[in-house]
Amino acid sequence: MHGTAELIFTGDELLRGDIVNTNQAFLGECLLDVGLFTTHALSVTDDLDAIASALQAALIRRPDVVVISGGLGPTEDDLTREAVSSALGRPLEHHDELLEQIRTRFVQLGMNMGDSNRKQALIPEGATAVPFIGTAPGFWLVSGDTLVAALPGVPRELATMWTETVEPLLKSRLSASGAKDGRPVLGVIVRRLRVYGIGESTLAELLGDIPWRGHGVDIGTRAALDGLTLILRAQPTAEAHATLARIEEQVRDILGTKIYGTGDADLAGVVGGLLRDRGLTVATAESCTGGLVAKRLTDIPGSSDYFLGGVVAYSDRLKTAMLDVEPALLDERGAVSEEVAAAMAVGACRRLGADCAISTTGIAGPGGGSVDKPVGLVYVGTTLGGDVQVRSFTMFRSREEIRIRTAQTALDVFRRRFLDPLDR
Repeated sequence: MHGTAELIFTGDELLRGDIVNTNQAFLGECLLDVGLFTTHALSVTDDLDAIASALQAALIRRPDVVVISGGLGPTEDDLTREAVSSALGRPLEHHDELLEQIRTRFVQLGMNMGDSNRKQALIPEGATAVPFIGTAPGFWLVSGDTLVAALPGVPRELATMWTETVEPLLKSRLSASGAKDGRPVLGVIVRRLRVYGIGESTLAELLGDIPWRGHGVDIGTRAALDGLTLILRAQPTAEAHATLARIEEQVRDILGTKIYGTGDADLAGVVGGLLRDRGLTVATAESCTGGLVAKRLTDIPGSSDYFLGGVVAYSDRLKTAMLDVEPALLDERGAVSEEVAAAMAVGACRRLGADCAISTTGIAGPGGGSVDKPVGLVYVGTTLGGDVQVRSFTMFRSREEIRIRTAQTALDVFRRRFLDPLDR
């Protein structure tokens, strides 16, 4: 096994830009978790020769797995079966039991199966069908040392079929390849550290003395609205594993509490864990975020253990009526101010009977800003143990991004309230 994977995506709609290829991000991350690094990802037009050539070129490089996404439907431009058959010289075979499964699925969906769907019961000689959740079966086969898996292009169907069938099969193959003489399973080792509160340039400066390449270990980053993911990747050698452990320790020492989790940790889940561990409850008081903080908290299963509820007080009248913010304070300081953010947090605690509270108020734009209070100015208030704190931030970009970043920032500010003040 070589520790590598390749991806082929079929469909003119991808090349035209009609849809965003979310399958690439999903598969790339899943493959890293398995221990394989994706070296090639190619989008190919709906052409038999183009798809077959892409597969043949991939197999020459002998990756551990090639995943082909799309082209398994019933129409004339669905050519993945034919392309795999052509590339490998394996004739297509009709499977009666697969056709019956397809027919049954149509009945379950309350639809009539057309004659064109009969081609979906064809798979290359020696291939095994992948159980499907839509109406398009996938299949897998082995060519040389490479597992070839063909899956539908519909993201939900691909994700389920990958998780339930292909990933376990691939893990089994990887384990078997490294089981002899007590040798470790071949494949890259990955650590993901979730970071919030700094940008990529600042991160690069902070980690400037750490080698990002060498000794079998690579460091990479991925930026998104929910922060940065620092990805540490090591080759399957004892030296690389030791280097990875040392670098991860260095990174943790440097970044400290800027790291809020590992893997696919969600900041709202981290906050929920802190509240649950301490037996505390929280409420929210939101203006510019319009309930996004409450949504993030309640997205976590079991959040009823600690989240009592929230108030979306968009107007000044409701800030007074629902959160006891004094009208004089609103007149004097304005709704977007440190003082009002503090009053909203205190009011949420009192009115909802919570131990803690998070408040947000700001100018999400695109209008409504001024020289003193520009678009993107937000205040986040928090109460913990009777202590009220407010922090101000200036967010950028679109209205939606400002709101999303404010909600994430509010959760992070609240998280840091639980930590050593010296680490804030």
